[in-house]
Amino acid sequence: MIRSISLAFAMTALTACVSVLPEPEVPDGLYRFGAMTETYPVETVVAVREPEASRLFGGRVIASEDAAGALRLVRGVEWADSATRLMQVAVLDALDDKGAGVAVALEAGAHADYELVWRIEDFTLAGTLARCDLEATLVEADTRKVVAQTNVTSSANAGASSAESRALALAEAGRACAAQVAGFVSEQATAAEPDA
Repeated sequence: MIRSISLAFAMTALTACVSVLPEPEVPDGLYRFGAMTETYPVETVVAVREPEASRLFGGRVIASEDAAGALRLVRGVEWADSATRLMQVAVLDALDDKGAGVAVALEAGAHADYELVWRIEDFTLAGTLARCDLEATLVEADTRKVVAQTNVTSSANAGASSAESRALALAEAGRACAAQVAGFVSEQATAAEPDA
């Protein structure tokens, strides 16, 4: 009898705790980069890792910098996946198979000649201006020797001040950055010269 009363009291206490937790806010829209319009051939096998980023830039939330320099989350909009994963997929899509090589995700475990190591330095909004800033480094997969490094930036203006328009502008800036990185990889990842 006492055990039943104790159990009932414990269950009531647990349900009271659960009801005070705030409900997660459901975004009005989930956004992605969409298809890459420009593609680049690759002449060797390149492993594209997911870029490094701060949790704010690399997650699913979209941040905006106010006039005082404070970063605030944009309500009602989020990425469909993490921003880092969207960037990785965009670069993989932009590196087509029209050359002698192929680009693969690092997690595929394929033996590669080169590896793209990169970092998102900025991927935020400032009012209606969307900004993307990346640093990309191409290394030889076996020796880890740095082949080339570049910084790419892009921006896009939102057509309106709504959260939806600003999210679309940030997706456009992200696509432009990914295309620049793909162009860099296509240019720098060359096939080894055959031994004479």
